[in-house]
Amino acid sequence: MNSFMPFAEAKFAEFAEVFTEAAEELADTLGIPADVATKQKGQFTAYKAAFTACESPNAGPVDREGRKEKRGALELSIRKIKNAYIDGDPKGVVTNEIRLRFGLPPRDTTHTPVEPPHEIPTFTLESGGYLQVVVRHPARPPRYSGAVLFYKVSEEPVTNHTELTGSKLLTRPKETLAFEDADRLKAFYAALCWQNEKGECGPSSPIQSIPIV
Repeated sequence: MNSFMPFAEAKFAEFAEVFTEAAEELADTLGIPADVATKQKGQFTAYKAAFTACESPNAGPVDREGRKEKRGALELSIRKIKNAYIDGDPKGVVTNEIRLRFGLPPRDTTHTPVEPPHEIPTFTLESGGYLQVVVRHPARPPRYSGAVLFYKVSEEPVTNHTELTGSKLLTRPKETLAFEDADRLKAFYAALCWQNEKGECGPSSPIQSIPIV
């Protein structure tokens, strides 16, 4: 039932935010009624507040139970919008580009074997301000779902790609990443590779790094 939604709480919160923003921005395009989009945003706001409360060192069972309840309601809302306006596609406008904007995997539209990407993407890391890093890379080529960012925040140098244990699919040429206070003055290490619509990755770029300030 929840296969398209991340299980881990932090990953789900990130996915839900992307989905909610897309539902609001693309409501007219997809025919999502204003009250449905507004309800979705309200449920995400309630869940995010419960999620934040559980991040406190003083969080207890009541906070976690509240987060669980808010997540259940939000998951139901997400599923209804996905079923009715994305998978159902009443206006006939849903493309893989739109699915990716919602944080959903693209549909398999290829009927012949597709080779994994061969190119190594170039990218830059820039400071985006307090506790932020901006990742810039070229627009993805046709039939690619995006660029996979492999990363790690560390006080020690990272020289091996196997140490980059975090990953994130970037679908836009510019992505701003936010970090926690505990990450300040550590370094952000990252490498990038292209991913095709089959989910196959190409070769990774050399590792780059930038201080988190």
